[in-house]
Amino acid sequence: MDTKITVKNREQKGSSHARRLRREGWVPGVIYSEGSEARSVSLPKHEFELMLHHHASEHVMIQIQIDGGKEESVLLKDVQHDALTGSVMHVDLQEVALNKKLRVEVPVELVGDAVGVLQGGVLEHLLHSIEIECLPADIPEKVNVDVSRLGIGDMLFVKDILPDLSKFKILIDEDIGVAAVSEPKVIEEETAEGEGGAEPEVIRENKDEEAE
Repeated sequence: MDTKITVKNREQKGSSHARRLRREGWVPGVIYSEGSEARSVSLPKHEFELMLHHHASEHVMIQIQIDGGKEESVLLKDVQHDALTGSVMHVDLQEVALNKKLRVEVPVELVGDAVGVLQGGVLEHLLHSIEIECLPADIPEKVNVDVSRLGIGDMLFVKDILPDLSKFKILIDEDIGVAAVSEPKVIEEETAEGEGGAEPEVIRENKDEEAE
């Protein structure tokens, strides 16, 4: 955990103050702690967004220093983004004890070239994140799942990746599918019944009219 950010206490609250902070290059945030009141802080926007770009998950451990005080270990719990620009609008942090396990969600990334894909199949990513329990120092950036042995019709389950996860416990059903290779979809053109087989209507003139 080498990410460190210097933040400052935030006395004022409210939407107008938050907008002013953002214009000045800061992001409003809140630090939650067990057994004590939440603390309002401001984080340097550019530095914080740069840190996010270097992490696969937004649920990461960071070190913060408030107004030059002692360093604290906090978990990045939630990041609110602007729907249009993607810019960070607000941050929730959770103070943690390094010797106490916690629950977090981390992304699942598929690695390798599945055999079934090379044979024409389609790789399906079924599980994009997974909830785990571990010590703060052991939180992984992501869980890599090797799909190289998957053939057409094969599937990998949560239980198939357990042997590689010695430092943390998975908190979801081990029979949930993580990835699969399905057969390629073939779109067949169906000819409507009777289409093209009907004879054109023949219009016969009245014999009396022909005689006139």
